[in-house]
Amino acid sequence: GAEIRERRCVGKTWPQWWDVLARDLGAPIAGADPVEEASVEEAKADVAKADVAKADVSIVVIGMRGVGKTTLGRVAARAMGLVFVDMDEHLESEVGQTIPEIVNGAGWAAFRQHESRLLAQVLTQTHATGALVVCGGGVVEEEANRRVLQQHRARGAPVVCLTPNMQHVAAYLNRDRTRPAYAVTSDINDVYARRLPLYAECCSHEYLVDKALLGSGNAGDDDERPGAWAVIERDFVRLLRFASGRDLNRVSLEHPSFFVSLTAPDVRAYLPDALPRLTAGAHAIELRADLLLHAEAFANADLAETGTANEFVHYVHRQFTLLRHFSRLPVVFTVRTVPQGGAFPTSADTLRMRLLHSAVQWGAEYVDVEVDSLAPALYAARQRSLVIASFHDPSGTRLRWAANECEFADEILARARACGDVAKLISSARSWKDNIDCLDFVKRNHSVEHPLIALNMGYEGQMSRVTCPCLTPVTHPLLTTAAAPGQISVAQVHQARALLGLLPAQRFALLGSPIQQSPSPAMHNAAFAALGLPHNYRLLETAAVDDEQVVALLRAADFGGASVTIPHKQTVMPLLDSLTPAAERIGAVNTVIPVNDGKGGRKLLGDNTDYLGIVDCLRQAQLDCSGTADGRLPAVADAKALVIGAGGTARAALFALHTLGVRSAIVFNRTAARAQELVTEFADLFDSLKSVDSLEQAAETDKLAYIVGTIPGCDLMIPEALFAQPAGVALDMAYKPRWTPLLEAAQRHSGWTVVHGVAVLVEQGIHQFEKWTSLTAPAAIMGDAVYAQYNAQF
Repeated sequence: GAEIRERRCVGKTWPQWWDVLARDLGAPIAGADPVEEASVEEAKADVAKADVAKADVSIVVIGMRGVGKTTLGRVAARAMGLVFVDMDEHLESEVGQTIPEIVNGAGWAAFRQHESRLLAQVLTQTHATGALVVCGGGVVEEEANRRVLQQHRARGAPVVCLTPNMQHVAAYLNRDRTRPAYAVTSDINDVYARRLPLYAECCSHEYLVDKALLGSGNAGDDDERPGAWAVIERDFVRLLRFASGRDLNRVSLEHPSFFVSLTAPDVRAYLPDALPRLTAGAHAIELRADLLLHAEAFANADLAETGTANEFVHYVHRQFTLLRHFSRLPVVFTVRTVPQGGAFPTSADTLRMRLLHSAVQWGAEYVDVEVDSLAPALYAARQRSLVIASFHDPSGTRLRWAANECEFADEILARARACGDVAKLISSARSWKDNIDCLDFVKRNHSVEHPLIALNMGYEGQMSRVTCPCLTPVTHPLLTTAAAPGQISVAQVHQARALLGLLPAQRFALLGSPIQQSPSPAMHNAAFAALGLPHNYRLLETAAVDDEQVVALLRAADFGGASVTIPHKQTVMPLLDSLTPAAERIGAVNTVIPVNDGKGGRKLLGDNTDYLGIVDCLRQAQLDCSGTADGRLPAVADAKALVIGAGGTARAALFALHTLGVRSAIVFNRTAARAQELVTEFADLFDSLKSVDSLEQAAETDKLAYIVGTIPGCDLMIPEALFAQPAGVALDMAYKPRWTPLLEAAQRHSGWTVVHGVAVLVEQGIHQFEKWTSLTAPAAIMGDAVYAQYNAQF
């Protein structure tokens, strides 16, 4: 028999068709009320209940011994302010014996009994909230433990399984003598194969730990790039923040937004340099899993074969993880089928659903599913991910937008909204008028609460991409092929919007004195040009920030934003309507942002990106230090920092160190009273913050690993003893001269990484650009513009 669920298939049959079908052709017919909508509404209610689960429900980490659970767990707990609980250590403490002693004395069964009792106690009583709990590798062996983990997950708690590179794990276990040993490497793989489905029963999310991804890419190759493990730590914390609802990393739908669609069968084609360039201006990256089938290993693969399917899922997971390691942008995970214009065979729906569910577990912010039988189940299991429910009509004959022929489009839209958070309807233009009809359809149906992506494919449909309200798929000149016919770049969208009067030109400026040698205009104007924006940035040198010229600019209708430098970072504050918490806490503003007041007007918001530039540079330096031969940089919470100076920039430096996680710092300034004032004001941000009378006294500080200079034209004598720590980071905010006394002294010590002030200038400028435009900055282009001018001057 056949079941017809699409109303349009039965709504316009000729009179008595069904009677003839039953009477003359002998086909039995039974009508039924649709039930799918009700089940989907129930799924929506269930998901809504899960979303209100407390964000402080304890996070659990499971996975094989040797994959890095304890190391990653400690880092994540510290970064997220959670209590760290290692279940193996907790068990040994409670029982009073080491695990080898328990196993050798009473056997594995006795150990598992202790483990089960304590796991239930920890997750339901002593550490049900506010903790990060790391379990032993074999915790899933016991059914009682699996029930406890599943119940914890059902309460909305993340249970994260670390997926290993088993060659790395085997090498580690052969060296580890703190736990009962496996006999040979093959036994380890057998144990993992047995546990893999048990881990899957218990986990809500999955994180791939594989240093080889950051090296040559060959499994088992330990030749990873410098700082590889620090990258793994960073992105693990990112997943936990997402899985726990602390940072969902979603795209704002209150203004036009874009995602760039990658088309290569291997993400490595874009790494490391091309990816940041081709994602400039985009708000997300689309990973087309169906296009990954074009990789040589899967070009003629039989996806129905279990081994091949497993290999492909693992390949896709590695591709996803590579994107995570090289980009902070949200991921739109898509598996497009052949009938909808993609490359994935409809005969492999089981594998398609497995990939979509996996994307949710990997932490994809958006998962694109076609409006079909798979969509309701995926929606019900989406956890923190948002589902884009999509329908593509490559022919352009079914999805019609005009009010007198949009019955099918209306029906598909209703179905998409029943099983998705964002509806996506894609047709193909048969005439230019289809773009106008599409725009009218969007106006009738799109809102921030009920977002709609609607556009036409093909050359004639390009204008609909210009007027698409949110999450417009785009391409880039660096991509050899577009993901769909008619895709254009972010720059082309902006250029067209400007010509149509949809993107008015805005004025930006740098306020300060002296500023004639500033590279800021070159940096920001290069960024505007790269993304097709009609804006202009200029210097506005002024001795008084409240003069008529400045005030007129700040209040002008075409004012887009301003940078503020010495000596106006504090005197500009009375001219502003409000401050961000960071600017208020630092007590200085270097960025002015016009924001809508919700009443048709605008207000001026003061922000500080100096501290963000410092944070970014220090984090990158951490990665560089961790990859050096002398790389023994202390954990940031254990390290101490020195700030030289006590002005506005020193305030930003202290706030940056606090943001980075430094708990102990000292301040030196030639005017000791000003240093003490700074210590008094910022003392609540640190466990220990004090001033010193000399740099020689500062050099006596143990584990001094971060030194930030904030004095322009500093002529201080820098003691070599400041660099006694084997590895550290010296950053000088002054970028004239290129080599300040601080940086010259630091570079003489091989374990120390130096950061020039011009690097901070670029990083803070990137943050300014993104706050002004709500676009991902073309960082490489901005940096190139700054260094071209800087190298010519210095």
